[in-house]
Amino acid sequence: MDFVDYQLENKEQFWAELDEMTSGQIHSSSLIESAVKSFLRFTALYMDEYLVADEDLMRCCYKFLDCPVFVKHRGHVRRKLITTLVKDTCSLQMMIILGVILLLDGRAHVETFEMMEEEQACRLVIDVLWHRRDDGPRLHQIFLELLYEMCRVQRLQYSDMEAVSDDFVEYLFQAVEHNEDYDNDPYSYSVIRILLVLNEQYMLLASHVASSEKYYEQLENRIVSILARKGPTYKTFGTNIIILLNREREPCLQLLILKMLYQLFTTDSTFEYFYTNDLRVLTDVFIRELHDLPDDSETLRHTFLRVLHPLLAHSQLRHSHYKHEELVKLLKSLAGTSRSAHYLPISETMARLVSRCMRVPWLSFRFAQDELHLQQQQQQQQQNDLGMSFIQPTDSATSSASTASSTLSLPDMAVTLPPSPTRKGPDVKSTPLGSGLIAGEA
Repeated sequence: MDFVDYQLENKEQFWAELDEMTSGQIHSSSLIESAVKSFLRFTALYMDEYLVADEDLMRCCYKFLDCPVFVKHRGHVRRKLITTLVKDTCSLQMMIILGVILLLDGRAHVETFEMMEEEQACRLVIDVLWHRRDDGPRLHQIFLELLYEMCRVQRLQYSDMEAVSDDFVEYLFQAVEHNEDYDNDPYSYSVIRILLVLNEQYMLLASHVASSEKYYEQLENRIVSILARKGPTYKTFGTNIIILLNREREPCLQLLILKMLYQLFTTDSTFEYFYTNDLRVLTDVFIRELHDLPDDSETLRHTFLRVLHPLLAHSQLRHSHYKHEELVKLLKSLAGTSRSAHYLPISETMARLVSRCMRVPWLSFRFAQDELHLQQQQQQQQQNDLGMSFIQPTDSATSSASTASSTLSLPDMAVTLPPSPTRKGPDVKSTPLGSGLIAGEA
């Protein structure tokens, strides 16, 4: 598998040479490292000629992941790949090859991302995204995916988050605001995911610092602080995360969006960051999701309710009272106090979260009105019942009623009750990371 520098005449020769390089059996540690280096040099050299298409690049990287050297010596080879990325001076082509191999392997084996964190690769990934942002969209997209996956499966180190600068975060917001890849990614999905997962990392870090016996200076959440200072400049981010929440069915990303919304609706300077029309769309999404989520999606339902309270209490909705009737019906249903409520008992946490939403001032007024109206109806019914008890039917009326009732059969008199309502919705699983970070509640 030693690399020999020579010119290939066509694509078939490239793949034939690659097959030969990845088919050998090697057991010596020094030979393993030599084989890995030869593969990287060979593929980097001919990337611009034979690995231009993404499907060819993926095919090449999967050949490496399936070769005997990698399969039998995963730990050793992974470490070699990561240290090469972190410590060596790599060409653009070699960084792309390394990034794709580590990304594919990490998605199948989470220990790859954990090893990258051990080797302090996160700071390198951030550095590439920031300082090599002009090296082409291919490298940029691969390293965006790498950073997202690394953040998604683990808490980053304090030193990693120190590497996230205001300039880097603003660069990400600007990429969303001035999307240069609109045709392929109209909502800047890949960049928005980074902003969302970094926000969660700040939340995890704050929780860790607060509970740690070792002293750490609390790091500012740069995602929220930049929106607090420059929110009007970066409105597209807000619009797009609401669009994504409306369409997203993946629980992990739904929770990331909800955590971002919670941060914004509980920070004074970002209470009114969103456009009012976007808030109305968001309210409609909340009503739909809380109606439709299945009973086994308790974690996600609780998170929606935790965000609903500051959304109603702090945003522009406190002035417009949008969809107040639907919200009152929804909360009554969730609390089990309406005629359309489900008959399953609700948990203590659920009852507490619903009660908190009901106490939002402009909604609590509606609940008080409904309660007063119900009491008036009950009083009127009692008066009607009392009045009817003094009316004695005449003999002829009794006889007529008896005659009329005798013409009705039992089936005619039966009342068919409608079936009790059931929730419909996607089968949603809770995220394994940080699902209880909002408000510190279970």
